[in-house]
Amino acid sequence: MSLASTLVPEIADNADYLRQDLKFAVVGFGKMGILHSSILNLLMPGCLKAVVDRSRLLILSASRFIKTVKFYRDLKQMIERETPDVVYVTTPAQSHYPLVSELLEAGVSYIFVEKPPTRDFYELNLLIGKMRSNQIVMVGFQKRYSLPFRHAETLLSKSILGDVEEVCGYMRSSDILTPTTRYDSLGRGVLLDFGVHLVDLFVWIFGIDKVEESSCRRIYTRVDDYFRARLKTKCDARVNLEVTWASPEYRLPETLIEVRGSKGVLKVTEDYLSVRLTERHPLLNDETQLVRYRPHYYSDVPPVNMADPEYTIENMHFLSSICLSAEPLSNLKNTSQVMRLIDELYRKAGM
Repeated sequence: MSLASTLVPEIADNADYLRQDLKFAVVGFGKMGILHSSILNLLMPGCLKAVVDRSRLLILSASRFIKTVKFYRDLKQMIERETPDVVYVTTPAQSHYPLVSELLEAGVSYIFVEKPPTRDFYELNLLIGKMRSNQIVMVGFQKRYSLPFRHAETLLSKSILGDVEEVCGYMRSSDILTPTTRYDSLGRGVLLDFGVHLVDLFVWIFGIDKVEESSCRRIYTRVDDYFRARLKTKCDARVNLEVTWASPEYRLPETLIEVRGSKGVLKVTEDYLSVRLTERHPLLNDETQLVRYRPHYYSDVPPVNMADPEYTIENMHFLSSICLSAEPLSNLKNTSQVMRLIDELYRKAGM
């Protein structure tokens, strides 16, 4: 049994996907819309039937090259004409609430919404209240489907480090290096639009009980470009968080979590996991050290050259949830603690 097969969330057989007579649509045909469309086409060829985007130029251009998909500028019109079973919402964050609301009210059965699901906890609660019992909404917290992070969660859940004493984590990128007004309408910046992944990992792996302090700094935008915080877990371990999208030394975004416990240290990123213990442990084959890299994790995952394998696993899990009529791991309801924590971090930072 491969390492990957022990870590991936519940995945249905590809043949089960293909037996599903489902019509898919994507709202927002930017970078993320194109990425998810490509992965869906890999996993379920021909399933994508419609795309909605407000850009007249994009619709005109794409419709000339993609003949198997119908393009719309209006969501309501697309729903009425196509009656999709599954809709992906990959638009900017400030549009998520009205779009998902419209899809829920129209009775769409399965909805995938990119992160963050809403601007705040209040909007998230409103969406949960609109859901019917037969509707499933998955949130694109794809770091939960990154196998090094899943491996870390598995090891930590088995207390491999003994008592966790301190956690330090950061997300850094060079996405914003010049002045921009792009996030003015959202009203929030790097923590919500980027660092929400790290907050989600902290909530999922450790359980966050308290925000002790937080602060932020504007650099290139009118919102937060740098954010730091100190938190506590339910077991009273210290947690330090730092996120920024204004670090020029990071050509690609990087997420790192370092965990110090009474019996050793664990470090994990999207690309590797390392464990150093003070004594031998059965989970490490009676060794004191373990190091695993990307090739160890993703040998069994269908390759998509446009993005990291975690996006493919995320989509495979969503399709499996549809096949099995099961709630996905990152469903709308169980991400409410993440959005509640985001609100608390901003409040303590004075935003």
